[in-house]
Amino acid sequence: MTISDKLFPTQANNNYQGSKIAQYAFYLLIALYSFRSFAHFLLDDGGINSIASIIVFPFVEIGVGSGVGSQSTLDPNNVIYLFASLWGSAQIITLFIFYICMWRYRNLLPLLWLTVVIEVPMRMAAGTMHPLSAAYYEHVPPGATGNLPLLAVACIMFVLSLKHKSQ
Repeated sequence: MTISDKLFPTQANNNYQGSKIAQYAFYLLIALYSFRSFAHFLLDDGGINSIASIIVFPFVEIGVGSGVGSQSTLDPNNVIYLFASLWGSAQIITLFIFYICMWRYRNLLPLLWLTVVIEVPMRMAAGTMHPLSAAYYEHVPPGATGNLPLLAVACIMFVLSLKHKSQ
């Protein structure tokens, strides 16, 4: 059976032939992703201040016309929280697919691990393209410290998920 056949089986089913370690590690990953996804989606701040420790930005005064007293106040945090919540909703959709696959289509586990192997570097690339200096944070956020270890584990689990039980 080729790697391509293991990643894209002709039939999705529960006949997973890879390492049990990769399977149980994925259950742990799902637990972590469940917390992360629902935190981003449901918390008032999208987890931006309370978990990621990004500072709360000051209100911004803008002019809305030429008359006296025509100032308006904007809270830039609302935009940040909106996008964190939208990100959380996208994560919940991914999580939903992960749950379904682990319930009914476990032979897709190598493909699921591959999505994690691809997603983590993309997240790291986004942070590189739009870097935030230490001034934006109260302390180092968990995602920043967890990306490399998660990528390493995901790569190992991806390889293990490709191994056939008889290998």
